[in-house]
Amino acid sequence: MQENNTTHKKQSLADLHMHSTASDGGYPPEELMKKCINGKLEIVALTDHDTTSGVQVAKEIVEKHGIKFITGIELSTRFKGKSVDILGYGIDSRNEILLNKLSHQLQMRRERMVRMIEKCQEIGMPIHLKDVEKEAKGDTLSRPHLAQVMVNHQIVPNIKEAFNLYLTPGKPCYEVKEEEMTPQQAIQLIHQAGGIAVVAHPIFYSIDEDILRWVVEDGLDGIEVYHRDHDKDAIERFYALASEAEYKLGKRIFKTGGSDFHHESFGREGEIIGKTKLPFEEAEYLFDYITNKN
Repeated sequence: MQENNTTHKKQSLADLHMHSTASDGGYPPEELMKKCINGKLEIVALTDHDTTSGVQVAKEIVEKHGIKFITGIELSTRFKGKSVDILGYGIDSRNEILLNKLSHQLQMRRERMVRMIEKCQEIGMPIHLKDVEKEAKGDTLSRPHLAQVMVNHQIVPNIKEAFNLYLTPGKPCYEVKEEEMTPQQAIQLIHQAGGIAVVAHPIFYSIDEDILRWVVEDGLDGIEVYHRDHDKDAIERFYALASEAEYKLGKRIFKTGGSDFHHESFGREGEIIGKTKLPFEEAEYLFDYITNKN
């Protein structure tokens, strides 16, 4: 298994998973990219949830500083009752089919948020849609925005506690989206937009055999082996899964990773711009493939 070599005097760094205020991150794309510059990253991808509205300004900023940029997205899907995210890399952010689908996804997110706020109100929280809209700097209304409103109202001390007590499956204010794509539909959509489809943070799902089948049968292009929440055992597990997929396909697949950065206040271990488990060579392979394909 490949490991990031930390013995070099100058280690090249890449981060292929992060979020801005275009979705549920805490920094506008401009500020997030400045953090990437300060973090000495050499390859970055902006992967906001169900939107590409931040990618153009992000690309312009980092490329002025010699950083290689990959246009990205993280699509929400549902499989066997679980939320499963599919990352898209190298997509055409202006693709009409993609934009039409994303517009529908944003509306689904809004309707879900209304239902979640109603659940909050049912248990006595003085929370309204306008409060969440104020926290959301972009078009996407997401759980971190609602969590921040709970913090603002002193219902919980921090965002992490809001999720633990109220905003995860089985908790009193959680609500699923009524309509979500399947992973296969997300893979197809990413391909239609000219991109590479990669399953995000598989440690959350326990569906290894299904992921293998998506690679072999449905065109999934890669696995996020080096996610922030993957410890050494998880990295070995998903590297082995990727290797098995490569054996069955007879070709290399993409092994990506990143900090999944949103904001420091989220309190997640390892969620730091400039700290990455991703071997730089894997990011280079993805960037070069996308560049040469286009």
